Amino acid sequence: MFLLGIAVLAAAGGIGAYIAGQRQARPPALAGAAAGRPLELSPVEIATIAPRDLREIVRFTGSTQPVDQTVVKSRVAAKLAEVLVREGDRVVIGQVLARFETTDATTRLNERLSALEAARAEARWAEKDRSDKERLFEQKVVAQTALAQATAVADAKKSMVAVNEAQVELARKALADAEVRAPMAGIVGERLANPGESLPVDGRILTLLDTTRVEIAAQVPAADVVRLKVDQPVAASVEGFPERVFRARVARISPTTQAGSRSVLVFVEILDGDPALRGGLFGTGEAVVAEKLGAIALPVAALRRDAGGDHVLALRDGGLTRVAVRAGARWDRGELVEVEGVAAGERVVVAPLPGLKAGQAVKVEGAK
Repeated sequence: MFLLGIAVLAAAGGIGAYIAGQRQARPPALAGAAAGRPLELSPVEIATIAPRDLREIVRFTGSTQPVDQTVVKSRVAAKLAEVLVREGDRVVIGQVLARFETTDATTRLNERLSALEAARAEARWAEKDRSDKERLFEQKVVAQTALAQATAVADAKKSMVAVNEAQVELARKALADAEVRAPMAGIVGERLANPGESLPVDGRILTLLDTTRVEIAAQVPAADVVRLKVDQPVAASVEGFPERVFRARVARISPTTQAGSRSVLVFVEILDGDPALRGGLFGTGEAVVAEKLGAIALPVAALRRDAGGDHVLALRDGGLTRVAVRAGARWDRGELVEVEGVAAGERVVVAPLPGLKAGQAVKVEGAK
């Protein structure tokens, strides 16, 4: 009898250990459900469906720069006599910015004018000689060869007049180019030369910027740039204007990627002009590339799939109900999925709980 009692106790202890192990292996929530109690879900695992506005946004950063800017260069090889502007000065189109010394240019013009007058005098003499030879030829005093020679000389002298006239025009242009004028209205960005310096042709004198039109030069990843298009509206922010959102548009998109970064240069023109805008400021922007208003969308984790297809688990009458849905486009970089088949106001499970199934009794933690 004593041995039999020990055996019964050992068997009972083994069965108890097995049942305890099974309870420990089962998730607490499912264990409660198996025991007949409703499965308790956290409020963060449940969402009430409501229409929402869905938007896909491409964001970018870059630096501001004037749309129109130029480097003013010399058109003559000479010594700078004066530079009349400095950085930050505002100029109008045609304003004199600098002057070169004109002594050499004036001398060359006078030489060309003298040569032109001499060529014209020779042309008049040659024309008179041709006219005389023509009259004498008609009187049969001179031979035809003499007339032909006089005609050739007169034509050559007339051509020399044309050559000298062209050289005079070039000399006058060189003298006029000694005055450097603004090719456009704007602000002097940088002064690159000073009086007394000898510059060659195309020597850099200063930079000129038109700050009435400013753009953001941004590097956009290749995966995002394919969704942008020219003239697309953009909301832009610029360093120094913390409370202001500028209207902007995509003005140009580079046809090639940047070496090393594999990004594409996109130029976004700011439409709200402001005299305080400058080049080199940090700028950001957002472009809405896709939009749907009043859509029904759920987190991807809420979408379940079985042999019957896509569905969600809805909370109805204290239990889980399978509701078939049709999945549509994905939004927010794949975090949300648009669905059809479930109405606004429905409460559905949005947490990735694989053990759930339709028909289970559930309650929401903290709910009365």
